[in-house]
Amino acid sequence: MSLISGDVYEFGPYRLDVTQRVFTRDGTVVPLPPKTFEFLLLLVKSPGRAFSKQELMTTLWPETFVEEANLSFQTSVLRKALGGGAHWLETIPKHGYRFAADVRIVPSADQVEVALPEGRRQGGRDALRWAVGGRRKWLVALAVASALSLASYLGFSRSRTATSGRPIVAVPLTGYDGFAMAPAISPDGSKVAFSWFNGTRDGNRDIYIRVIGAGQADRLTTSPDRDQVPAWSPDGRFLAFMRSTSPSAEDLLIMPSSGGDERRIATFAVPRRSAPNLAWTPDGRWIVLGRQLAPEEPEGIWLFAVDGGERRRLTESPSGSGDEKPVFSPDGNRLAFIRRTLGKVPIAGGTAAVHILPVSPDLTASGPPIRVTSADGFAGSHAWTPDGRGLVFSLWGDVGRSHLYRVTLTGRDNEGIGQPERLAFGQGATDVSISGSGRLVYTAPLRDSAIWKLPLGGLTDRPVAMPLLSSPFDEHTPDYSPDGERIAFVSDRSGEEAIWIAHSDGSNPVQVTAFGGPQTSNPQWSPDGKTILFNSRREGSNDLYLLRPDTRELRRLTDEPTDERGPRWSRDGLWIYFGSNRTGQWEVWRIPAAGGAAVRITKHGGQTPVESADGSFLYYAKEMSEMRWSVWRMPTAGGEETRIVEGLALQNNFVVAKQGLYFIAAGENHQQTSVDFVEHNTGRRTTLVTLGKWPFWGSTLSPDERSMLFATIDSIGSNLMLVDGFR
Repeated sequence: MSLISGDVYEFGPYRLDVTQRVFTRDGTVVPLPPKTFEFLLLLVKSPGRAFSKQELMTTLWPETFVEEANLSFQTSVLRKALGGGAHWLETIPKHGYRFAADVRIVPSADQVEVALPEGRRQGGRDALRWAVGGRRKWLVALAVASALSLASYLGFSRSRTATSGRPIVAVPLTGYDGFAMAPAISPDGSKVAFSWFNGTRDGNRDIYIRVIGAGQADRLTTSPDRDQVPAWSPDGRFLAFMRSTSPSAEDLLIMPSSGGDERRIATFAVPRRSAPNLAWTPDGRWIVLGRQLAPEEPEGIWLFAVDGGERRRLTESPSGSGDEKPVFSPDGNRLAFIRRTLGKVPIAGGTAAVHILPVSPDLTASGPPIRVTSADGFAGSHAWTPDGRGLVFSLWGDVGRSHLYRVTLTGRDNEGIGQPERLAFGQGATDVSISGSGRLVYTAPLRDSAIWKLPLGGLTDRPVAMPLLSSPFDEHTPDYSPDGERIAFVSDRSGEEAIWIAHSDGSNPVQVTAFGGPQTSNPQWSPDGKTILFNSRREGSNDLYLLRPDTRELRRLTDEPTDERGPRWSRDGLWIYFGSNRTGQWEVWRIPAAGGAAVRITKHGGQTPVESADGSFLYYAKEMSEMRWSVWRMPTAGGEETRIVEGLALQNNFVVAKQGLYFIAAGENHQQTSVDFVEHNTGRRTTLVTLGKWPFWGSTLSPDERSMLFATIDSIGSNLMLVDGFR
């Protein structure tokens, strides 16, 4: 017998509504992934009971073999969601878990009980009996009858689905503290090599091998230097990897995958400007990588003979670009690689696209490279599908997480490339590797960012920042409404990066955009509080949009093939300032809020423009070096620019007040990140509070200038996820 119940479970300030599948704390929704919701429901149904790990895994993943890492991952997510109530989820040493909260059951008015006799679990309408209470009895009865009719109709389809395999899902492969990354799956799909370090300052990065479905990972290298990016030989007997011996030097080495002596293939004395990367040729005679070998030479893809003798250039990168992450197709006739803007990441205007190079049997290029992903996107990693007819790649947004996509090569010589398809799994994915048997492994960053509130009581006070908006997912780029009653911000708590609106105390968050995945960020209230301005890749390139949150009316403001982002309103609401790379570098532009032609404002670079309180000056950020910024200003009527302060953490980490500038200052490490203030009149700089956290995107000042909101990364790491049966 199966009970379809509308029960509600309450404990402490929390409420679990089974029918609505909603988990709340004091009326505020706490997002839970589906499997975590099932885990919590199982626990609250039997409070105080000691569940064994095996019982939990069998119940949560029926008819599926999983390891304890899966359960550990769900436990971590649930404890984070419970926040101050995390102590209720008790660990029972060498056994499992117990939920120790005082749980209250609140039955709903309507319950439906469905009894299906043995042998008639699918279909069988005559097996239906129901007991319905409440005023909407007939609606519930109709819904149940319709569901059973549909089940009867789909009986054959369900059997066929079971025969053809279970739905493709991603499950945790590792569950370690720190960073597991750069996975490489063995040719037979039985093992995964990866690099791992514990995330501490003195932590070492080494190569590990994990047998899928068995035990812990085995450490392969023990050097005090940093070992990374392992790559399997085609026969699975050897691993190649890179070892960084100093900031400007690294070695290419190989060693038996079962352990043994290392052998150096090449040494590089030029600092690497491209991402570390390795692959083998299908015949096992060469190792291919992307790099600059000498200061006077351009970047490119190179072949190194495994015997340590010959080396060959395969590609030559255009000026200002680097070729990296080469991967041969299963038949060896094509090489996929990424060509990216050197020294640039997505938020700094960098681009990275997957290209395919046709290769002849003698391992020389037989034609020019063909770009197969968007020219204005940022591809992070890629792998060939088992049949060699497509690629899986990760794609980054400017601010938000990356995701996995698949592109099909529909024609000979790669012409007729299909439209990229966003995969159902792979949110946040970076590195990806696929075996010929259809096993896929990717790196899943474990990043949790939150929005904090800092009271500004005066420069002589020592303010204390408190969390305002948080979830197990990302929150960033907040903005106060003109009346100070609401906050617009961005979160991916719904599974996509979207704009949300909450009360100024962080309560009652409501999602107001739903574009299905594309990067969306930087919401800004209009001076009259009726419209939200933001940038999004909804149509491909980053453009500016205007949203009426009360009616959900959406209007696209820019339509350029280049990127526009970091928009801000003028104080009178007549103009919109923004950063754009339409000239080839990032500059500040201005466009009428009602629409019209854009006008370039700066000549020597600039992003995230903000008018002063009286509208007489325009403040903006400039990149000093990668991920290091300074704040400048110039008269809004035109004139010379002046540097105000250096050491800005990120380009949208500053706000302009009447008396000065508040900003997030970058230290030598995240423990030294601080909130600083620079006075307009004197230029005197004061540190208000040290955060001890990684800075994240966005900041805003309340209309009365008594509080500042900003985002930080509260925890960070990465683990590996496994997908079986991918084709």
